[in-house]
Amino acid sequence: MPAKLRLHAAPATLVFLAVTLALAVTVLVVLSGAEAAGQGQPKCGDKITTDTTLHKDLLDCPNNGIVIGADGITLDLNGHLIDGDGETPAAGCNPRKELCDVGVLNRGHEGVTVRHGSVRQFLVGVWALSVSHNRLLGISSAGNECCGLGFFRGTRSVMRNSSGRGNGGAPDEGNGMFLIASHHVRILANSFRNNGDGIFVGSKGAEATHNLIKGNLLSRNSNAIVLESSDRNRVRRNRSVRDGIGVLVALHGAQRNVIARNRIVHATQARGDGQGIEVPRGSHNVIARNSIRDTSQNAIALGVERVRAVGNVVRRNHIRGAGKDGVNVGGQAKRTLLRGNRVSHSKDDGLDVEGRTTKLTKNRAFRNGDLGIEAVPGVIDGGGNIARHNGDPRQCTNIVCNE
Repeated sequence: MPAKLRLHAAPATLVFLAVTLALAVTVLVVLSGAEAAGQGQPKCGDKITTDTTLHKDLLDCPNNGIVIGADGITLDLNGHLIDGDGETPAAGCNPRKELCDVGVLNRGHEGVTVRHGSVRQFLVGVWALSVSHNRLLGISSAGNECCGLGFFRGTRSVMRNSSGRGNGGAPDEGNGMFLIASHHVRILANSFRNNGDGIFVGSKGAEATHNLIKGNLLSRNSNAIVLESSDRNRVRRNRSVRDGIGVLVALHGAQRNVIARNRIVHATQARGDGQGIEVPRGSHNVIARNSIRDTSQNAIALGVERVRAVGNVVRRNHIRGAGKDGVNVGGQAKRTLLRGNRVSHSKDDGLDVEGRTTKLTKNRAFRNGDLGIEAVPGVIDGGGNIARHNGDPRQCTNIVCNE
């Protein structure tokens, strides 16, 4: 029987970010810098109010890089770089009253596009607050103290073909991007590597709902995708390679999310827990048609001690080579449905079920190290389960398995 799962604390940088987000809502922000409308090439700290194209890099910005100052404009970085000054405190900026040290900052302006360039070495690379119909297209954000790119209170916006790399003050802190208190945002075909979290969605008291995260590549992050206080989001067709956890439904729970058709390979304890998809708490989520291979620990895990995960559905996933169990359902998971999953070559059990109200239907478990299906008394046998060529000759316990 595997070791019990544990809850995950939010990275320290997210605590700092939460304080800053609260500041953004509760105080009037005074953005420094001269307006650059009609002045051609902006300088560090300028506020732009018309379409603007960079013609050279902005280097060693002591505070904010460029501030968006009007609706409906485009900032075209034109392949150039906006560069901060690393961890040096922002000159002349009071973080108690202002938003400091952001590469591209948009507070409250609709219909804005930022495209085609790079941002690095700020607190946050690109930050959009209280915006709608914004677009981030082809932006690379790397080496920022906290976060690469982010939406706070964003709606009806899109981020596409962008990247976040090496963000955070320590290997397990910071994130490639954050999506907090935001709704109907699409995160499409981006790349996130070597961050604390690749994509962090929601926060306690700042829920994120109805967002689409699709077609992204995530690699060597502590967690690839984290859903915390996040409801009715869709996580589809992403690829996670050598992340600590592929998808984590995290500390404060999440409900009615769909996690489908993702490919997760080599989830590794060198980065984190080494699990493919983990749901310590969260209710009525659907985990379907994912391909999970060669994880250090469990491929899919639900439920932990004293924390309930209720009504989750695990359906038609293909799992191979889990370092422990293919699917592990803890004792605090209630009314879980396991249906049509195929699990092979796990080092321990194919499916290990401690939750007594779990229902198992038409699962297949082949060539696992111990039992094909290990279930506690009282589980619901939905029939059609098959277990063959597993290490324990019983094949299954407490349900009927066809051999």
